[in-house]
Amino acid sequence: MGTRLTPAGTGLKVLTAALPGDPESQTVLRWICAHLTEVELVDGSEAGSGTEAPDARADVAVICDDTALAEHTERAGTPVVFVSGTGVPPAKGWPSARIRCLHRPGWLPDAPERGVHRAGTVAPPRAVRARHGRGALIRLAVPDAAAAEDCTRLLRNAGAALTDAGHPAFAVHLSGPGSTQLADAVTALLPDTTVFTDAGPEAERALADASLLVSSPALTGVTLAQTARIPLAVLPPSGAVQQQAADVLGSAGAPLVVLSGDPAHRTAEAEALRGALDAPEELARWADTAQQAAGDDRRGGQRIARRVRQLLLAPM
Repeated sequence: MGTRLTPAGTGLKVLTAALPGDPESQTVLRWICAHLTEVELVDGSEAGSGTEAPDARADVAVICDDTALAEHTERAGTPVVFVSGTGVPPAKGWPSARIRCLHRPGWLPDAPERGVHRAGTVAPPRAVRARHGRGALIRLAVPDAAAAEDCTRLLRNAGAALTDAGHPAFAVHLSGPGSTQLADAVTALLPDTTVFTDAGPEAERALADASLLVSSPALTGVTLAQTARIPLAVLPPSGAVQQQAADVLGSAGAPLVVLSGDPAHRTAEAEALRGALDAPEELARWADTAQQAAGDDRRGGQRIARRVRQLLLAPM
């Protein structure tokens, strides 16, 4: 029998935080928190990146990728469930935390580590199956305002390849610190698209209209394309965090279309996109097979939420 908390009147508080400026980390945290509906969630993101423990009092904290904040929070007396959402251990080593979890989907080669719980795939709480095939949904992570010019260039070149492939973009979902500043430029660049700058339900529902997902490098991009049963094209990385994600994806051998951002490769990339669209479930079937072999059922978010509940009931 699983660990249970009574939904009403528990009075229990869980501090939540992700790495500032990292949309992928925030996505993983959001999908985990969707399974913690019976407790009060306290936003700890305003504490910054580890300069001090958050002021908000909480019984337990769940922190994604921000190792410095996890260290300070644990030392301040709040037990931490720390999650590395990148598929690999933190570059600076694991922080002090009562429980350490690794978000590593079953389609990545196994990398067991002592004292670390491999969660498997953290997936969205509601899987979306694409139905309408309106064209490409672009999911672009903008790490900061300074990256706006580079991101505009990437969108321009990707948009041209998509048009050549016969599947122009119908929606762009911008996330990250630089997304608001970029929205007007994207609207002008791609006037026939709908631009989203938050993680609301409208942006999530756009996946149901897509025939192709175009994403900044991210493990969650593979999961979204897999659940929607559509191909995935990966944009060039912007910043060190996305470069790490691109390296992890490159090690997986997934059937992805990798876009270069170079207009000289536009014809070849359009051809690769057309090939992927001719076999829309190739990525999903590849991931399904790998996950089945690894015993991964895409319930990583539930597993991590269960660890949080266990810590609430019996602090270690």
